[in-house]
Amino acid sequence: MEIQNLPQLPQIPLSTISIKIVTLLGRQYLLVPDQSKIRRVLINDIVRLEGMKNYTLLHLRNGNTMLSSRTLKVYDEILQKVDFLRIHKAHLINMKCLRNYDESQHQYAVMQNRDIISISRRKRKDFQERISMK
Repeated sequence: MEIQNLPQLPQIPLSTISIKIVTLLGRQYLLVPDQSKIRRVLINDIVRLEGMKNYTLLHLRNGNTMLSSRTLKVYDEILQKVDFLRIHKAHLINMKCLRNYDESQHQYAVMQNRDIISISRRKRKDFQERISMK
């Protein structure tokens, strides 16, 4: 039996694939384009995201990190719908993973993984409003 040459499927560059939220079996996942593939990350496992110029570093509950070639702005637009808040130009946090914060002046947030993140002056009002809603 002879193997026929099948037409090649077009390769889709990862840079054109958008980040999106999908729901599988009642759980929400974020589809994150990585360097060579698309990874599915449970949204509740993301503690925070850190912007690094044109890249974003995702910090997960298990201590692992993932690097994505998308800006923090892209993630901010998608994740603000699912209880994430941008508290600094370089930091987007999962409000469900907020452990503690500076109650007197709202200058920093402490996350479940014990990361301490500065809250910028411009974002303090948004942070105070979100905290008062909980």
